[in-house]
Amino acid sequence: MKNKLTFTAAMLAAVILAAWASPAAAQLNIESKDGKNSLKIGLLAQPQFESISTPDGTATSNNIFLRRFRILFGGKLGDKWTYFFETDSPNLGKATVSAGTKDTGSMYLQDANVTYNHNASFKVDVGMLLLAQSHNHIQSAASLLPVDYSPYSFLESAPTGERVGRDYGVQVRGLPGGHFEYRLGIFQGLRGANATNGMRYSGRATWFPYAAEAGYFYTGTFMGAKKMVAVGASFDKQDDYGMYGLDFFSELPFNKGEQGLTFQVDWNTLNGGTFITAMPKQDTLLTEVGFHFGKGKASPFVQYSKHTYDVQTPAHLNQYAYQVGLAVWLSGHNQTLKISYGKQHTDLSPDRNQLLMQLQIFYY
Repeated sequence: MKNKLTFTAAMLAAVILAAWASPAAAQLNIESKDGKNSLKIGLLAQPQFESISTPDGTATSNNIFLRRFRILFGGKLGDKWTYFFETDSPNLGKATVSAGTKDTGSMYLQDANVTYNHNASFKVDVGMLLLAQSHNHIQSAASLLPVDYSPYSFLESAPTGERVGRDYGVQVRGLPGGHFEYRLGIFQGLRGANATNGMRYSGRATWFPYAAEAGYFYTGTFMGAKKMVAVGASFDKQDDYGMYGLDFFSELPFNKGEQGLTFQVDWNTLNGGTFITAMPKQDTLLTEVGFHFGKGKASPFVQYSKHTYDVQTPAHLNQYAYQVGLAVWLSGHNQTLKISYGKQHTDLSPDRNQLLMQLQIFYY
């Protein structure tokens, strides 16, 4: 343990020095002469160190890898149209649990959408879209408060044929009056033999009594710099599969902006019914809290997640996970350093201790 702590401390010091020495830079933005068309290029890189107990609890797995590596493309086409495309190669270089073989990478499209912007009250998104299952579900991976999402935020992905919460379809959304947001879409879902299944319907309503988020993705934290409250409800339905959720997000600066507090709680219930038999009735809960110091320079945080089934079986056991850590905002979300320690629990299995350290470089 002493050697591991020494190694972690050395890595922590090295990445802090390297990050602080790196100058901040603007994204690459190319515009037409009339300014009506543009192409913006960015990237997201998250080098990460992980030390975690093996599933049988007898040893420790250690990895240095790229948690995410993404290339982002976006811009506008005339006055009404915008587009966004994003690639990803997750867990690049991470060794598998069983064989220990390092992931050689698989670059694929993570997001691909085109948006018609009639006005703030009415927009239409078409393409490969991130569904609005909960506040955490539609947060940008580049703006999270802790090291990562809740481990249970994307449980529906594999059973419904998604790619990390994304499905193909069209949705309308808007922010009429500046305080109420709606999202309503039709998606592919599970197509079945000869693609004869009915379509999938998903939607969300959110109330922002103060400032609102008008973007496609939500921000996980503003480091205590913005007063915001969001109360949301979501649904997802195809045949007799159903997902329903409620969530609450708040960010409150105080002491003239010197400190701030971020709080989030998300609850979802999922039931595949006879349509998705691999998804028995289950519930998830996420709670996140972050306290911000020094005008958003550092933020200790806690994340607790729970996943329970109505009826437990050997393949469906109750779980919970937590992480306690510190985020250092070297340059907002553009350059961040996070370190956390936590535990993953599954009934009838040994608990797994987890130490994470992540550096984020993000420009877009």
